[in-house]
Amino acid sequence: MDYLDFSADLQGKPAFADEIVTAQLAEIEFESFTFENREYHAYIQQDLYNEEIFNQTITYIQECIGQFSFSIVPIETKNWNAEWELSFEPVTVENSVIIRAPFHTVNQSYTYDIVIEPKMSFGTGHHETTFLVMQQMLQMSFDSKTVADCGCGTAVLGILASKMGAKSVYAFDYDPLCSENSDENAIKNSIKNMQVALGGLDLLADKKFDVLLANINRNILTHNMHYLSTALNQGGSIIMSGFYEKDIPIIKKSALENGLKFVSFNTKNNWSTTVFVK
Repeated sequence: MDYLDFSADLQGKPAFADEIVTAQLAEIEFESFTFENREYHAYIQQDLYNEEIFNQTITYIQECIGQFSFSIVPIETKNWNAEWELSFEPVTVENSVIIRAPFHTVNQSYTYDIVIEPKMSFGTGHHETTFLVMQQMLQMSFDSKTVADCGCGTAVLGILASKMGAKSVYAFDYDPLCSENSDENAIKNSIKNMQVALGGLDLLADKKFDVLLANINRNILTHNMHYLSTALNQGGSIIMSGFYEKDIPIIKKSALENGLKFVSFNTKNNWSTTVFVK
C-alpha cells in the first residue's frame, strides 16, 4: 500500500495549530499524525488522495492559522526488513517482556518472549504508545479473556495478550500488509488462538470482548468510540493509546459519552495511554 507524506512547518503558528490541521486532514482520509519541534506530518493512502479536496482543505486551514509552507510527496519504497535489521535492538518492558527479531539470541530471563518481523507494520515496542500499552497490560489479568487488538499493526499486543492467557484474540487492521504480517508473527510466536482480519473498527459491530486494545490515533478513536463501547462486555476494559497527553480530555469526553468509565492514564514523552471500563 503506497502512502503520501504531508509535511508542514508550523513554526510561529498558534499553539493549537496542529490540532486544527489534524482535525481537517482527518476529515479527508489522512492518518498517523505526528508533531514535533513545530514540524508536522500526516499520511494518506495514495489511492484515497484527492488533490482538489486537499487544496480546498489547505486553503481553509490557512485561513484559520495563517500561511505556512508545506509539501506532499510519495513515501520512498524501501526494503523495510533490511532497514530494520540494520538498526533494530530488542525492546524490554518492565523486565517481563522482550520484543526481538528472529536473528536475536533467545533470552530466557523474560517471562514473555515475542518475536516480531515488522516489515512495513507498526508495532515493535520502540514507540512510546506500544510500550505504554504493554506496560498497562502487565498490570491486568488476561486469563480466559476474549481480546481484540484493534489496528493491530504487527499484532504484538495481541500476541502478548495470548501469551498472558487470553482465551482468544481477534486482531485486525485496514492495511493488508499489516494483516499479512500479523498472521506471520502469530506463526512465529506459536499463537494458535488468534484470528486475523482485514478492516477497520466497524468490524467490531457484531462482536463482544472482555478487553479491547486500541493503539490507533485520537481522531479515529473519537469518531469510532461507539463501536468500541458496544463491543465491550459489561465490566470489560479498554486500553487506548496513539495520542498526546494534551488529547486525554478529548478522549475522555468521547468515552464518557459512550458509556465508558475512566480508570487511569499514563504518559511517556508526551504520548499517553488511557484505561476505561464499561
